[in-house]
Amino acid sequence: MVQKLKHDLIKKIYDGVYQVNVENIGRVIYNVAPRVDSLSRESYNLSVACSNEFVLKNIFCFNPNCNQVCYVMEHYEQNFKQWLQENSLSDQQGKNLNPECLQILRDVLRGIGYLHRVKKRCHGKLNETNIVIVNGRAKITGMVNDISKTHLDDDSDYKHLATIVRRSFETEQHDIPTELKLFLTYISKTEPSRLLNIENHPIFLSPLQRLSYRVIAHTFLYFGKSKRSFALALNEKLGECDWKLNVRTTGTFVMVLDRYNHQGNLSEKQRKIVEYKQTAISFMRFCRNVVAHLKDNNVKRDPGRCKKLTVKEVEEELNGYWPEFMPIVHEVLVEHGHLMVVHDAVLK
Repeated sequence: MVQKLKHDLIKKIYDGVYQVNVENIGRVIYNVAPRVDSLSRESYNLSVACSNEFVLKNIFCFNPNCNQVCYVMEHYEQNFKQWLQENSLSDQQGKNLNPECLQILRDVLRGIGYLHRVKKRCHGKLNETNIVIVNGRAKITGMVNDISKTHLDDDSDYKHLATIVRRSFETEQHDIPTELKLFLTYISKTEPSRLLNIENHPIFLSPLQRLSYRVIAHTFLYFGKSKRSFALALNEKLGECDWKLNVRTTGTFVMVLDRYNHQGNLSEKQRKIVEYKQTAISFMRFCRNVVAHLKDNNVKRDPGRCKKLTVKEVEEELNGYWPEFMPIVHEVLVEHGHLMVVHDAVLK
């Protein structure tokens, strides 16, 4: 019997939840609840029925006494609420998101996706304490809703996740970066059945992957079957932006912006056709051309420096011109049936 094995308390996580080292088993989590607590029992039963790396495993349960049940779970270091007390969501400037935070967000999305698509149910009670950290990766636990998902139930998990992230930034008194703000709006307002390819959303990609994403999106635009519809949707959602002024302000890629002005073999009519406009489609073409001309020696942030721009510097520069561009491009691509799959991800 488990209760006859030696139990060494490691630490108390919060009331009723403990990290314990059990003889012949190792480190586990004890979740001690009253026997009459039907929610804990339901959560345990739901978890036992799951088999996914992003859902915390419940191993077994026993009765330490006649009034309590001890649910033995896979060991975890801390929950997300505790993680937030020890880690920042972004750098001091609030410019770059903490990669660990992005990894947690991505893992939780995978866990939610598993519950919805495979188990045909929702989580029902997603909050900061029901997201736990296991070896740097996030898992969800504490499911309470044992009914087939409905539209409202399915939608609520994503809304709860967005609320958790927004609340976390409010606690730190930091502004939410533009791209993350759009991402949270996207998962909150989009029907879950249309949240396809969410794991490859640009917010989760490395700088090199984001540059590749820009080029591939441009390729889809010009060679996809729904070229005109894609262009109209992108321009409609993003409108116009004075991105060319931003390019001239920084000066880094002015050469690419003015490239057609230096081609004497073009007529005035041809030059008007190829010159960049303020539209999203034109900005997409500009980004593609920036990547194509990175090998040119005159593409440098500082004319006095010898080294060429790094991938990170190029992507940061392009993203600074129009921060809303990448998340909206992703939405339009998914709407038009283009599911981007980017390999060799920095996030696992």
